[in-house]
Amino acid sequence: MASFRIKGGNPLRGEVNSVPNKNSILALIPACILTEEPIVLHNVPKSSSVRVMLRIFRNLGGKVAYLKKNVIRLDSSNVNKYVIDKELAKKEKAIVMFLGPLLSRFGKAVLGSAGGCKLGNRPLDTLFQGLKLLNTKVDNKNNYKLSTKGLKGNEDIWLIEASVTGTENIILAAVKAKGRTIIYNAACEPHTQDLCNFLISIGAKIQGVGTNKLIIEGVDDLKGGEWKVIPDHIDIGGLIVASAVTKGEILIKNAIPQHMTQILNYFSKINLEVEIRGSDIFVPGNQKLICKRNIKGDIDKIPDQPWPGFPVDLIPQAIVLASKAEGSIKIYSVMYETQLMFVHELLKLKANLIFPNPQQVVTSGPSRFKGSNIEAPSILQCIHALVIAGLSAEGTTIIKNTNIISRRYPNLIKRIKNLGGRIEKIR
Repeated sequence: MASFRIKGGNPLRGEVNSVPNKNSILALIPACILTEEPIVLHNVPKSSSVRVMLRIFRNLGGKVAYLKKNVIRLDSSNVNKYVIDKELAKKEKAIVMFLGPLLSRFGKAVLGSAGGCKLGNRPLDTLFQGLKLLNTKVDNKNNYKLSTKGLKGNEDIWLIEASVTGTENIILAAVKAKGRTIIYNAACEPHTQDLCNFLISIGAKIQGVGTNKLIIEGVDDLKGGEWKVIPDHIDIGGLIVASAVTKGEILIKNAIPQHMTQILNYFSKINLEVEIRGSDIFVPGNQKLICKRNIKGDIDKIPDQPWPGFPVDLIPQAIVLASKAEGSIKIYSVMYETQLMFVHELLKLKANLIFPNPQQVVTSGPSRFKGSNIEAPSILQCIHALVIAGLSAEGTTIIKNTNIISRRYPNLIKRIKNLGGRIEKIR
């Protein structure tokens, strides 16, 4: 297992582009099964998660061709299997995104248990609730075995939670189902919007993109086309935090600022401000980080929420940011049972915070992080937050067992070095 050695204290400076949206591409690859015509995808990251999803696509009979760097052509005309390889399924949580497209194409789909970050229970009830309402039978005694005698639209799908995985699978199953489907309490994250907009571009009929009510009119066929994966708002949020806590100054190119509005609203609670320059975001240097009190004078809070609330995947970075700020703020992570356990490693860096329960952290800063040897949890966003903490720490930090970070950040070390950070991979 690889580890990172980080020598902290260098401000991050320069220009940087966001990585492609991880969750977007992991839905777009399975979506290509819905059409037998080729799809060309641009801005495709060479992350470990993408490699697994492409292996699944090939295993099902699809063809993958790299046209040039970060551009691939997917051809599903010869896809002839509906059973997802058990061993590959263990490597990636997003493998479940193949269920909706396979159901649509074959009326059947079979999947063993999926892998991914160790974030707790992560139930799939919302996904299967929605598929059942589209006339699907689910047998989960051993594997997940799904079957349908024909997907049928349903105008009364109320999701028990605004699940991204659930919403996107229902969309993928509904776009070629007979009749109209209406999804209430739908997820509306940027990557879900990207999936919908892609499907519309190849002939799907979807209304309400970007809202929590989606109306889908089933169509008989979808065509081929091209699509460019959007930037990753989670990566952009992390870059903003990394710049601020290292007292750096960076320009994030092509950042889709409208996707960042609510994230920036919450960052402003810690007195972190940015400049919007067209499609770019500039983070000024040497900002005074302060945890502001709310209007009543009480300690404020940052909770994880479904979009357009603060993303759960940025909660670890928010904790690092708040730890470096003067004063206190409460930060909550209620979506995942184990995400906040990484703060035990942050405490080894001398973070000033308390951990009153598994879903709440209260910071008391500013902390002066001190380099130390720490253990990476099996949660890539927590590893990323620890990297940011190490970059802002005094001395050297060793983070052990960092392999899974390549699921979202395949070129993390190179990007950090290009901004002046000191980091290297060691064994």
